[in-house]
Amino acid sequence: MECIKFKEYILNKNTYLSFLNKIALAKKWICTFTDFLDPEEQSALREMCFDEDVEVSFFKEGILERTVARLGTCDDEYPIDIIKVEGNFKFEKLEHRDYLGAILSLGIKREKVGDINVFDDGAEIYIMKDLSDYIMLNLHKIKHTSVKLRKINLNEARERQIKYKEFILNVPSFRIDAIVSELIGVSRSKASDIIKSEKVKLDFKIIKELDTKVKPNSIISVKGYGRFIIGEHLGVTKSGRFVIEAKKIV
Repeated sequence: MECIKFKEYILNKNTYLSFLNKIALAKKWICTFTDFLDPEEQSALREMCFDEDVEVSFFKEGILERTVARLGTCDDEYPIDIIKVEGNFKFEKLEHRDYLGAILSLGIKREKVGDINVFDDGAEIYIMKDLSDYIMLNLHKIKHTSVKLRKINLNEARERQIKYKEFILNVPSFRIDAIVSELIGVSRSKASDIIKSEKVKLDFKIIKELDTKVKPNSIISVKGYGRFIIGEHLGVTKSGRFVIEAKKIV
């Protein structure tokens, strides 16, 4: 996969070129929509649109992790459907990867699929509207469980259930290298190497400067280790180390 670096973001080349094309159309007063974007792609597109003075908005911004952007000034509805998956899940517990794998096995590309919110009694899948009927016709079983699908309205959709593992960090400073070291349980030098290898993102932006300060409510992603949310500063120990809340998304 060929990538392009835009500021501190690493984007798939085709995604980057698609953004440029949609920005050009928006400048001609043509409203366009993207496929589903991950948080890094959303941030990059927002900055590209800001640089070009193009209006951009996002479907359920701040609520969905993967969402669709609308470029240009218009009131056109976002081309998104929500599919509710129902079935008897008493004997087989399905996870996010099971639902996603079943959809991708139908030949659907990842960027056509948004958030998949999993509940004990099924799931709700955000999908591009032009593919929803195809999924409804072809998805009958996930792993060993037979399922039924139906479209639901946005006001019927439930909030995403996110599970966390909470813990307390004891760090010498608020520098990114110090916090990453404690988060993933490696030495400070190892954490520094991971950061220099561009495997750490702070609020979805790649970080390479070891002395970058981390603020409360920041999100840190470490490739191969997961995603963490940094909480409030709780105090200082007698030895001068800082005590802060943290939680890992599981």
